Amino acid sequence: MLVDNSKPKRSISAFFFSYSAYIGVFSPYLGLWLNFRGFSPSEIGILMSPMQWSRVIAPPFWGWLADISGDPYLAKKLIGLSACCAVFSSTLLFFNWSLLSLFIIFCLVSFFLSGHIPIVESLAMNASKGNLGVYGKIRLWGSIGFIFAVLVGGFIFDFFGIKFIPHALFLSLILLIVFSVFLPQKKLQKKNENFLSPQKKLFTPKTANFLLASLFMLVAHAPLYTLFSLWLENNGYSRIEIGVIWTLGVLSEICFFYFQSSFFKKFDVKKVWVLCFFVASLRFFMILFSNGNLLVILFSQLLHAFTFGAHHSASMSIINEWFPSDAQSRGQSLYTMMSYGIGGSVGGITAGWIWENFSPQASFLMAVLAALIGSFFAIKALKS
Repeated sequence: MLVDNSKPKRSISAFFFSYSAYIGVFSPYLGLWLNFRGFSPSEIGILMSPMQWSRVIAPPFWGWLADISGDPYLAKKLIGLSACCAVFSSTLLFFNWSLLSLFIIFCLVSFFLSGHIPIVESLAMNASKGNLGVYGKIRLWGSIGFIFAVLVGGFIFDFFGIKFIPHALFLSLILLIVFSVFLPQKKLQKKNENFLSPQKKLFTPKTANFLLASLFMLVAHAPLYTLFSLWLENNGYSRIEIGVIWTLGVLSEICFFYFQSSFFKKFDVKKVWVLCFFVASLRFFMILFSNGNLLVILFSQLLHAFTFGAHHSASMSIINEWFPSDAQSRGQSLYTMMSYGIGGSVGGITAGWIWENFSPQASFLMAVLAALIGSFFAIKALKS
């Protein structure tokens, strides 16, 4: 009897689409909504930081549950239940709240969502059997979902107003619940004597430097993810134009994901991973001195193919190689915690503070320096 191996890949692709659709509303437009609500750049940095802060605590917790359980369906159950909790929490955004109350609401939503991607990334690597070409074609659907949300959101928010952000977030989370139902079961690894002491397997000089490099890569990207739309708006771009600029970046990563199989056959994965840090510093250097010039901004967005696409796939390959097979969810969770959790949080708050106390351009100078510091740890990881 033939087994349909494409079904798990399709279900994971659909989940990436729906999750990234939520991010496609949150990242480009939430800052504009918070600005519309009267919050300052530093307050916006604080309010957008729970998505990162929650990734410090929640992913290791969710990853630990997914790895140690003997129930192969627990991973999808956890995702479905937490998605329902996130939807319920998001309904609170329909009301007016203070800075502290909004911060707590975003903490709740982010806590319930932050464990999804590490678990589903491990399912994707499992379904692709570590083949980056297959993985790329699964993962690109996340980029398509992001583009869909950014473009549709740009038109809706331009014509009907930015006040509809909470409605868009709510609908994208409903979609997430629907697709979580179809996720495949987790293939269980047999426990061995090392299972009781995972710290010996998870933390080595290589993995420690890898995690530190990942942290600084997300510190570097924090001004982009939290304040780039506001920076573009201050430079005279409309919300539709902002959506198109974001879309160009994501299109570049889609192209990379689609063709990455042949790319990684020609170039060493780990060397490409190191190169991505230098490309990131170049990208943010260009934005720093662009003065809002459209051509410079568009070219810098094309570099997203490397600073996210190549970096992400290379990171997934490194996790798959450097972390043991019975701790893949925990390896993914540690990566999420250090990069998007600590790195994204510290970077977002610091970028907002620098913006307000110095200048918007200074926040991108911080991004350049953070990427270069990350390259130091990346090189050190390869030499460990």
